[in-house]
Amino acid sequence: MGLPRPKHPAQTRGTLLVVLLLATLSLSAALAYQAADAYRSHRATAESTLKDYAAIAAWEFSRRARLNLQKLIEQQLWPVHEKIPTPRPGEAIPSPAFVAEKAKTWTCEVCPQATTVRFYFRIDLEDRSVDITSTDRPDWFTSWLADTITTLAARQGAVERWNFSILAGPLAERSDIVAYTLLPGSDGKPRAAYGFHAEFAGFNNVFEKCGDEGPLLPPTIAKAQPNDSLLFITVVTRDGRSLYRSGAPHAGTFAAEDTLGQRYGGIVARAALRPEAATELVIGGLPRSRVPLLIVLLLLTAGVGVASLVQLRRERELARLRDDFVSGVSHELRTPLAQIRMFAELLDAGKLRTEEERARSTRIIDQEARRLTNLVENVLHFSRVRRGTARLSREEIDLGPYLDEIVEGFRPLASARKVELVSEVDDGIIACVDGGALGQVVLNLLDNAVKYGPVGQTVTLRVQLIEDRVRIVVADQGPGIPPDERQRVWDPYRRLERDVNAAVGGSGIGLAVVRELTEMHGGSARIEERPGGGTRFILEIPGARRRGPEDATRAGPSPAHEQEARV
Repeated sequence: MGLPRPKHPAQTRGTLLVVLLLATLSLSAALAYQAADAYRSHRATAESTLKDYAAIAAWEFSRRARLNLQKLIEQQLWPVHEKIPTPRPGEAIPSPAFVAEKAKTWTCEVCPQATTVRFYFRIDLEDRSVDITSTDRPDWFTSWLADTITTLAARQGAVERWNFSILAGPLAERSDIVAYTLLPGSDGKPRAAYGFHAEFAGFNNVFEKCGDEGPLLPPTIAKAQPNDSLLFITVVTRDGRSLYRSGAPHAGTFAAEDTLGQRYGGIVARAALRPEAATELVIGGLPRSRVPLLIVLLLLTAGVGVASLVQLRRERELARLRDDFVSGVSHELRTPLAQIRMFAELLDAGKLRTEEERARSTRIIDQEARRLTNLVENVLHFSRVRRGTARLSREEIDLGPYLDEIVEGFRPLASARKVELVSEVDDGIIACVDGGALGQVVLNLLDNAVKYGPVGQTVTLRVQLIEDRVRIVVADQGPGIPPDERQRVWDPYRRLERDVNAAVGGSGIGLAVVRELTEMHGGSARIEERPGGGTRFILEIPGARRRGPEDATRAGPSPAHEQEARV
């Protein structure tokens, strides 16, 4: 039974980072929830406080309304208890006109001109007869008056003087009320009922006075602000008919109501805090919702977490690519080194008996040494570019002889795979380039074409002058590169999926070096499909011209010399 395979350090660090990110996100979510919960609690407390303020205002208004209504009704009905003696059974009682006449002598200190009484009435509870000072009342109203008050009086039993009650009138088209008092007989039981009918519009001054008598909220809360700036007051009957409004209505979120009681006909006073004043009545104002901010913060946290996970994934991918690179470079180095060592040992041991065998061994050693040189140059160029230390040393070079020498130096490597190299370099092209860098670019393109193309193919190097640019084209007869992969193959360590598990090795940096060195020259690199099948790598580098008569014949430095100097 084998031992478990230890985890890669990068995997361990990645797992730890994922755990930390998830813990951070969970902590952020918990803090956001706690903040939202605290906001809800604070908001609920503030709203409860404001509703309590509205309840205080409604209670205080109804208390004042009861006192003022009592004074107003007593103004109208005081003669019943002050001017009419207690009647004996069967004794006649005064008419309602008597009460109406005497009521005029009372001056109402609450609102002298507030009440508009339409008529007075008297109901004899012994014979249920009704006497009204007005004749414009319909019969049904008279019947309703007699039935309602007689029934209520029968429920009360013994009564005392200065009792009174209010009924909401039955006239739904306008807000009317009926106020009455019971006159006790000699036995203490109700003998008669006196009252009046009025439109409640005449009582508006009564409720206005309730607001004028001082703040409805405690001074420590109202802070000397008038009631109208803090509250909206409405008074309604039991069935919802409006009797009074303190101003323009508004949607009162923080509202409460208080009833004036059964004695006052179940009239209800409602107080609602004005929205603009509500925030001033709570210390610090109403808490604003932090939910949008919390959502944004959570999204940012999640975004940072996702970005970190993406970076982690990229780091793992880069680590994997670096491992593949190390493996590929090791494989690339091992093969030529093994060849060089083997043939060198054969030469040293004198086991090669013929001159032809010795010459062949020497060629193989030279061929593998060139391959090693090319690989080392790739790694060095790639390392310099990545560190930002790569520098170009430009000079004018006659590309014809220079590139011919590079092709000839690469031809043995191509011959090993039975690849035919065709060089089509226009004569007289002078380019201002770094000779060593340009040589490395051409070698990488030729090596890529030979390595990934079929055995026995033809690889063509074509060099042309296009205006002031030199165009270098390397065409092979391989399987080609899919269009969606043509940009990705320039990336470091990137190999096509079909080549990852193939027998052909590679470091994955050859084409990356090509693009980076080309761009350092101010040029561009692209990939096209070759007519008839295969791939064309096209480079364009500025700073080229046609050779003139004044130019001396020069091919530039030797590619081999350039490589030795750079190594």
